[in-house]
Amino acid sequence: MISIRQRKGLAIGLIWSLLAWIPYYTEYLTSFRNILGIPAALGLNLELALNRGDAFIFSMLLGIGIGFVFGTIIDLAKRGIKIIGLLPSRRKKEMKRRVW
Repeated sequence: MISIRQRKGLAIGLIWSLLAWIPYYTEYLTSFRNILGIPAALGLNLELALNRGDAFIFSMLLGIGIGFVFGTIIDLAKRGIKIIGLLPSRRKKEMKRRVW
């Protein structure tokens, strides 16, 4: 089942892939072309590599996929990532003993 964050990642990826084509067709947002145009550049390269398909559709699929992956990573991080050794366990045990 797809979580809410993954759905948001899909929507953000779709919007990002649509906005990625603005610097390629117009002179707007050219200063952000390196970051904003990632899905468009990947779509163009994939079309050139495969010699078939449409770069716009490839960029949409890649943008949605990247958004889904980032949504999944954020979802996993929010659930809780345990980093071993970040907090010393002795201090936790001492604090628990003092409370009781």
